[in-house]
Amino acid sequence: MDGILVVERSATLSHLLNRTLVAAGMSARSELSSYLETIDHLQRSGELEQPYRMLLVGAPARMTREFGALLEFLRGDGKSLPLLMMAHEQSTELSAFAQARNQTSLVLWANFNRIPGAIRTLIPDADESHAAPPAPARNGAAGAIRILFVDDSQSVRLAYRQLLERNGFDVDTAGTLAEAREKSVTGAFDLVIVDYFLPDGNGDELCRHLSGRPGAPSLAIITGTYREDVIKRCLDAGAMECMFKNEAKELFLARVRTLARQIQTQKSVESERQRLDGILGSVGDGVYGVDGAGIVTFINPTGLRLLGRSDETEIVGQSAHANIHYAVEDGRRIEPGESVLERAYAQGESLSAHETVFWKKSGEGIPVECTVLPLAIAQRREGSVVVFRDISDRKSAERLRWELTHDRLTGLANARHFNHVLTEELNRRRDQGGYAAVLYIDIDRYNYIIDVAGSAGAEQLLVDVASTLGKRLRDGDLLARIEGDRLALLLARVQLENLYPLADGFRELLHQCQYEAHGQKRQATASIGVAVVSKDTPSSEYALEHARLACKGAKQRGRDQTEIYVGEHDARIAREIESGWTDRLRSALEQERFIFLVQPIVPLAALPETEGAVVQRQGWRVNGAGSKGHEYLFEVLIRMVGKDGQLISPSVFVPLAERVGMMPKVDLWIITRLLRHLAGLKGLTAPIAFNVNLSNMTLADPESLALIEAAIRSSGVPARQLVFEITETSELTSLHTARKFISALKKLGCRFALDDFGTGFSSFTHLRHLPVDFVKIEGSFVEGMAGSDLDRKMVASITQLAQSLKLKVIGEHVDGFATLSALRASGAEYAQGNYLGEPRPLRSIEFGALFPHV
Repeated sequence: MDGILVVERSATLSHLLNRTLVAAGMSARSELSSYLETIDHLQRSGELEQPYRMLLVGAPARMTREFGALLEFLRGDGKSLPLLMMAHEQSTELSAFAQARNQTSLVLWANFNRIPGAIRTLIPDADESHAAPPAPARNGAAGAIRILFVDDSQSVRLAYRQLLERNGFDVDTAGTLAEAREKSVTGAFDLVIVDYFLPDGNGDELCRHLSGRPGAPSLAIITGTYREDVIKRCLDAGAMECMFKNEAKELFLARVRTLARQIQTQKSVESERQRLDGILGSVGDGVYGVDGAGIVTFINPTGLRLLGRSDETEIVGQSAHANIHYAVEDGRRIEPGESVLERAYAQGESLSAHETVFWKKSGEGIPVECTVLPLAIAQRREGSVVVFRDISDRKSAERLRWELTHDRLTGLANARHFNHVLTEELNRRRDQGGYAAVLYIDIDRYNYIIDVAGSAGAEQLLVDVASTLGKRLRDGDLLARIEGDRLALLLARVQLENLYPLADGFRELLHQCQYEAHGQKRQATASIGVAVVSKDTPSSEYALEHARLACKGAKQRGRDQTEIYVGEHDARIAREIESGWTDRLRSALEQERFIFLVQPIVPLAALPETEGAVVQRQGWRVNGAGSKGHEYLFEVLIRMVGKDGQLISPSVFVPLAERVGMMPKVDLWIITRLLRHLAGLKGLTAPIAFNVNLSNMTLADPESLALIEAAIRSSGVPARQLVFEITETSELTSLHTARKFISALKKLGCRFALDDFGTGFSSFTHLRHLPVDFVKIEGSFVEGMAGSDLDRKMVASITQLAQSLKLKVIGEHVDGFATLSALRASGAEYAQGNYLGEPRPLRSIEFGALFPHV
């Protein structure tokens, strides 16, 4: 019963006390083996207002200091607690203590069958909270417990047989161990009660013999004398109970009924297990269970068959992750923490229709759909049940449909599917209005990439591009591989005023993708053409073709550019784009929302020929020990600051400014603000100059020429510090006008550079007719020099031609010391690229500190 504290140092005697209490329909709330710990425990239980109703304590054979302390406590603070003491023999001291203390009884271990009666005397209501156990089935009735009673005395066998049969048990008897063994083979018994001392051996021998058999019965020992060593040997041999012939028959029957209830419960569990095994065996799906740690606890025959196993011992007791779902579809092994199923096991989560791959014993993967359900028993989580089915046939059909609409290499949609989705989007625009956009993306110099990286490297770049762009797609967007290195991107629901930054963002995103050329990582670039899709767009083919034409224009402007196609029939769209950007550019000029970045253009003669000797200052590799006397150039790069603080690149706002006729104003603003900054530089003795880009529109505007001349004259800045760059790819409307513009500023002392030389057919025409001072070789030729004999010859030829015309050569895109050395060997005078210095804000540069000895 609740409220009894049992204290006994011997584990065997403690077990005996507990069995006795259970057989009498009582139970202990707590068990202790230390007398001093008992004192502390009783004190704390009182403080917590959880007092015990009585104390059942086994006294030691000899009085000890610790037991004496417990008796002293029970005389004082614990005097009101009912006490039942068990003693090995009657002693004067214990008898005196029991007589002097109220509510105290003393029982010898030899008479331990008196324990229930003594408890009821101390606690009269000890049985009120315990219902009488149900009577077992009558003799011969279905489900009756079959008992084999073994004793060498015929009269004892008869007495116990009659007692047990009167109480509904089915009983057989045996007089020897040999007879008991024989009957246990021919008859199925639920319980064997055996006398310890028999003519042909001891009862623990029969316990040991029977307990090792499959389906072994429950075992109990009955003996006429109490000996602790006998009880211990019997319990070790497999006996569940020890009973004594001199105890009350009611106590004997109570113990047998307790064993009977346990046997009936075990039978019910086994019957239910067999029923569930039958159900699981007939289920067409695989079923297995796991505990919270992911260890398999059972698996049905279908699950074994699907996983290619013949015996459940190959899986049960082992990790489900390590044996069933240790890898993903492509065979790549994953850690348990990466497994969705493993997390579900550990956290008790449900999964429904989860698709994954299970692995057979042979190593073959099978696609499955599985459901994970947490398993709860008595409101306690006991693991999970997994139901799975082979979906190979369904996956094969899905794979076939997927291959009809997708590109195998990149996993992107193919051209056919893209056209279908684009047609659907076009129909939506006709019904709902608004705009969408098609981006035609062409990787720059893809044939060169194939040459230097190989076909496998070039294909891997395509895969990386597809993955990188795919991360930025919104719901409704679609990325497809049209052919080769050309991709198409459908952007659903776009605002025209944000179309340029949105499209150009994908171009900049591509810079994250790299390929390997001659042992070095190269940054990939792409040209992007954009076509607007509206309700007036006649067809999907029309939109895609115009996006392609815009991409072609972007390549002609120098690659790594974004261009939007607006045809003569799209006047309304052009007006919307232009009006929005006119206001945006005018606002940026008025609010001075442009920032200057600079990148060094370093004279090669100032750099040592060994990399370790190059001096770094402010994060730039700009000089060495012999840098004195050389002129340094710095290219001025412009970024427009949007109202949201986002930086907008020139590839976005320059084409728009040219379209709306505002580029001359932007160029003039840049020049005047740069002159103002240069005028404020103090104590600078090194010869430096700044390269500023001029648009074709500005070159053709006489008014801009006059304003620039006036700005230079009034600034006080030496005109030689300005080097104006004109792009080789620009379609100059009039070489005569451009020549006149250049000549006028050269008279002031300004110099000019022809940028991106070598990208178009007009290169040599410009070089022949325009009075420039520098030639900047297009970077794609320079970055390949370290590993390409053709690129080295190309750069050397351009350098030789330029120098024959008294021009100095600048090599762009220098990305490493090997490229720098190759450029030096070609005879070029200047180098520019991120290896020497990445662009930094103009205001952050201390030019005096860059050249401390000049």
